[in-house]
Order: sequence, then C-alpha cells, then structure tokens
Amino acid sequence: MRAIFGSKDKNKLVELKNVEVPTNISEDEVLVKTLYCSLCHSDLSAVNGEWGEVRETSVGHESIAEVVRVGTSVKNLNVGDFVVGPAGLRGACQECKYCLRGEEVFCDEVVFTSSRGYGTMQDYTVEKAEFSIKVPKDTDLASACIITCAGVTVYKGLKLAKPIKGDYVAIFGIGGLGNIAIEYAKNVFGLKVIAVGSNEKSLDIAKSKGADLIINWKKEDVDKVIKEFTNGKGLDLAMVTSSTLDQFDLAYRNLGKLGKLCSIGLPNGSINTNIIDITLGQKMVYGSLVGTREDLIEALDALYQKKVVPDFEVVSINEFEKYFKLMDENKLHTRVVFDFNK
Repeated sequence: MRAIFGSKDKNKLVELKNVEVPTNISEDEVLVKTLYCSLCHSDLSAVNGEWGEVRETSVGHESIAEVVRVGTSVKNLNVGDFVVGPAGLRGACQECKYCLRGEEVFCDEVVFTSSRGYGTMQDYTVEKAEFSIKVPKDTDLASACIITCAGVTVYKGLKLAKPIKGDYVAIFGIGGLGNIAIEYAKNVFGLKVIAVGSNEKSLDIAKSKGADLIINWKKEDVDKVIKEFTNGKGLDLAMVTSSTLDQFDLAYRNLGKLGKLCSIGLPNGSINTNIIDITLGQKMVYGSLVGTREDLIEALDALYQKKVVPDFEVVSINEFEKYFKLMDENKLHTRVVFDFNK
C-alpha cells in the first residue's frame, strides 16, 4: 500500500513508500481504509526537522476512513462505517487523573499516530475502536478531516474560555485555523469577532465568514481600533493562531479586565507580560493543544449543522510532494485535503 514518509534525502521533504497492509488487529481494534487526509502544518514540522530528526514513520493525522474489518470484541462499529479521531489520537490509559477528567490527550501513556509507528497519510491503518468516532454517511467527508485537528483545536480553545454571548474576541492570524475559529466564535458561541491579520485576501475571507471587524495590523493602529470597537473595555478573549511572536504581545496588550489569551500558534519564544497587570486585571493565559473525543463530537456537530463550513481544495494524494513543498515555501494559501481515490 502507499504511505507518505518524511525523507532522509536533503533535497526532498517527503517520499512515497510501498509498505505492507496491516493484517493483525487486536480484538478491540479496527482496520480502516483512508478516504481523505488533510495536510496540517504539523505534518510539515515533522518532516522538515523543526521537531528534531526526521523519524522513520509515515505522516498525517487529519483523516477520515472506512472500516473494512473489526476486532472480535468491537461493538460500536461495523464494516462500512466512516470514522474519524481527534488529531490522530489512538489510545490512552483511561485511568489516570487526566483521563478521568476527560482530558486523555495529556495522559502519560497517550498514543498518537507517530508514536504508534505510522500516520494516516497511507492507504490503511489500524485504530482502537473506542477512539474512532462514527460520522453520518451524508457528511461532507473531506470537511470532516479538517475538523479532526484544526477545527477541534480552535473549538476547544474557545470552549475553555467559557465565553458569554456577545463577548469580544479577536483572532490573531487569519489563515486556515483563524477562519475556522471565526465561524465557531460567531456561529456556535455567539461572540463579536475581530479578525487581525496582514493578508488582504485572507481578511476578505474573514469578513465573508462573519467577522464583525477586520484589522490589517500592518496598516492600522490595532490598539486604537480595538479600543474604539470595544467601547474602551478591551478584549474578553484573544486567540492567537499565528506563529509570529509579536502577535502574542499585541494580543495580550489588548485584553480588558478578566481578559483571556488563548495560545494555539507555536512560536519559539516568550510573551511579554506584566505580573501586576495580570493580577489586578485578573487575566488569564492558556493554551489549546487539541480537543478530546468529546470535544470532537461537539465540533463535528457544528459541521453537520453547517455552522462551520471549512474552505479547502481537494487534490489527489499523488500530488503530495507539490503541496508539501508549497507549504514549506509559505505559498500554500488554502487548506489541502488529499483524496486517496484520485
């Protein structure tokens, strides 16, 4: 079967390998056939050396697949079902304090795609049935891929803030993550949304997604515009999906009293904050790594209700090298979903 791996060749990011289809599944597992898998920036980070030495594993974690075989003890799935999982989550102990709190992604024994030895950017994978979420047959399957990582991550970030309808939220970084965040913020949580970015095309898309205000931080005085729009109160929530460090400082600076800063972007650096300001304003800084199974079910529900409609391009998996290269060169301006049947 086909599998996309990070390449040891310095002139290539990724390469296609022919590997054996898994044949052995445990009683609580399912063998699934990949239908679609979307390209995430973390896939690039895994193969370009950003996270250390390129590992000999296939990549990918945002996928939807069809069940083709079930283990003897599996009761929740049948052959022919379509399934997804939260960002390649494949297992957790279910007994530790994190699992018991419903936050299995922080389990010390958590199993993600790469730690299992393979990702989902290959024709077949073996998954734990209890970590595989069934989706309706009439779902837009390619869209569901995007919700499994990008969608559920921004949804969880918003959910953790416990916002009140009408709160002011600013999304810093208007790309694939940012535009999905706008839809969740506006259509699920009922917030007043400010989109902060520098690419005019992306800001136009943000407006079409429902942003109440768009700000080009390269051309406008962000502090002044936000202060005016929030009637001098500042932001209730700032979500930073950008990996540009100064966007975090800009976001924090515009928080109002009781304001919260949600970090999703992953720049290597620190936020400049004033401890007195944090204390007197009772402010909070937190992160959103990825959602759990419960979060993904909730995030998918917004997709089913068409409250969230991701923008993306579907291309053949055979074009994988082209799109990894475009992303690496910062020339990929839309989310890409690989079709394994093309």
